[in-house]
Amino acid sequence: VVAKPIDPTSLVGSWKAARSDGSKFSLNLMKDSTFTWSFAQKDQAAQEFNGTYSVEGNVLVLERKAGGSLIAEVTPDGEAKFNFKLLGAPKDDAGLDFSR
Repeated sequence: VVAKPIDPTSLVGSWKAARSDGSKFSLNLMKDSTFTWSFAQKDQAAQEFNGTYSVEGNVLVLERKAGGSLIAEVTPDGEAKFNFKLLGAPKDDAGLDFSR
């Protein structure tokens, strides 16, 4: 199954996700291909990193300014939601469901 390519402009904006364990995630994708990723585990201060991003097909690459990257398959669900699943994640990993 070949995934449909994503229009990078459809991902620009502020996105939020949460897990059942209380973890919260925030992803801001800007028009200039920069991003800010923030996450907080239950009862802990948020951690944040930023850098630049690119979209190839249905793969979103978040390149951290400090080095390293997050690479994930993105599956859109209408205009206001998408699933973010790290490449190489276990099959039973549901990924993160982001919404605007």
